[in-house]
Amino acid sequence: MDLQTNIVFAILQFVYGAALGSFYITTAERVLLYFYGKERKQGTRLERLKKLFIIPSHCPHCKTPVSSLYLIPILGFFLTKGKCKSCHSKLSWIYPVSELFFGIVVVIFFQMTGSLGFAVFFPFLLGHLMISIYTDANYFSLDYENLFFILAFGLVCNYFLSEEWPVFTDLYVFLGFAGFYLTLYLVYRKGIGFGDVLFAPVFAFLSGHPWWMMFLNSSYLIATIVTLLSRKKGESLRGKAIPMGVYFSIGLFFTYLSKILFFHLGIEGITVDETE
Repeated sequence: MDLQTNIVFAILQFVYGAALGSFYITTAERVLLYFYGKERKQGTRLERLKKLFIIPSHCPHCKTPVSSLYLIPILGFFLTKGKCKSCHSKLSWIYPVSELFFGIVVVIFFQMTGSLGFAVFFPFLLGHLMISIYTDANYFSLDYENLFFILAFGLVCNYFLSEEWPVFTDLYVFLGFAGFYLTLYLVYRKGIGFGDVLFAPVFAFLSGHPWWMMFLNSSYLIATIVTLLSRKKGESLRGKAIPMGVYFSIGLFFTYLSKILFFHLGIEGITVDETE
């Protein structure tokens, strides 16, 4: 493709990613509201699921519907000057930041991999990781229903990335993680949540061998750094609750980035012999 076509294609990719970012940040906040927050007991579960997808975008403070113009990813936030046009409440910067991040990820990952399929499906995986981050960061809880979507989109992304489906080695990784985390949960329940028992093995399975080491190390390294930097002066870390679902999700993102660097750009963080 010529330069002009490449630029147009990149713009379309960015808009696609930003639109999905807008959808998933809204979905994550609605999951908190309808299944964890003050509206979790209103209506049946099915009714709340319908609200999750059917109710038009609105101000979280006064519930006034947002006009179509202000729903344009990133641009809409600045057109409103970051405030609701009805009640003038400030809107969170998380909206444009998420939209920008998703858009950039789609463009860059396509340029790095050359795989349109991967660029199309990865933001869906990223969106469900965002939901996990939101629920665990706010309520120390991981939605088990969300795990199915993470697994499904993760498998599709893996195929477009390496043109391979899981092999027995990946299954061994899953079983190893499942056995370790289940044992840890049964022996020391105060130190781990059951969500970690379910999510960590699946994330390691998606990472595969030997990438599970990248997933595990990056997750706990980031968790340790953030916990140390965010603790209050004199606060003890003994017994401190850590939302590992947040760090597992971030670790999985960096694992995919590492895979891209290795498989498509030839940047070897590990040797070829170690992958066999």
